[in-house]
Amino acid sequence: MNSPSQKNIKLIISYDGTHYFGWQKQKGQQTIQGTIEDHIQRLTGEAGVKLIGSGRTDAGVHAVSQVANFTTESTIPVDRWAMILNNQLPGDIRVRYARQVNPDFHARYDAKSRVYRYCILNKAIHEEPFSCRNIFLRNYCYFFDQPLDMNRIKDTANYLIGFHDFSALSCINRKRGQSIENNWRNIKSIIVKRKDWFIIFTIEADSFLYKMVRMIIGTLIDFSMTKQNPGDIRKILENKNNQQSGKVIPPQGLYLMRVKYKTID
Repeated sequence: MNSPSQKNIKLIISYDGTHYFGWQKQKGQQTIQGTIEDHIQRLTGEAGVKLIGSGRTDAGVHAVSQVANFTTESTIPVDRWAMILNNQLPGDIRVRYARQVNPDFHARYDAKSRVYRYCILNKAIHEEPFSCRNIFLRNYCYFFDQPLDMNRIKDTANYLIGFHDFSALSCINRKRGQSIENNWRNIKSIIVKRKDWFIIFTIEADSFLYKMVRMIIGTLIDFSMTKQNPGDIRKILENKNNQQSGKVIPPQGLYLMRVKYKTID
């Protein structure tokens, strides 16, 4: 039972995941969750502070609006948390927002959907040799130097919208005994746009399996390159075998953009 002085604090966090081993705290690794937890514990003097994230991002993946919450009995005013944490945190992690929420609010379980974005720098090497594989973009997008068929990619993506078993488009660990039911997800939308040399994928789903976004986009690229019939992606889903899908593309181009919630917290 929560004590009367305990507060549930919600944070909106942005981070550059380049130098981190993902969101989730892991022994011997520098992670986003672990870094922020350490600073909260130093500020409050409370041991065992647990920062609950809306989801786990992998090593090298970035976030514009990760949502997290933690409970504390600290007397630090809620409206000061963002400023105080930002004064302590490294420059590649920023708390954009902090406020007290309902004691029952849970950043992960209360989430209705997550929105991810993936950025590809798509141009042939001969087009502009100086900026290809741009050193300033190498940690923030995926460089792909072959022409891509935008219509085929969009048509193929349309078959993924809805409620499906995405076993074949993820890197689930079958050794852990994950059941088939656990691999069903509802993709609400996939939007693909080109702007100059950049192709931007925006995917919203209730939640995602391990490396699901990156494997989906890798498979869409594969369908473009091999000129497969867009409808054939249904066979991959039905076979539930990720050996038939495209490769998992690099994490650098992936961003958690937004987390939507069922109710106002």
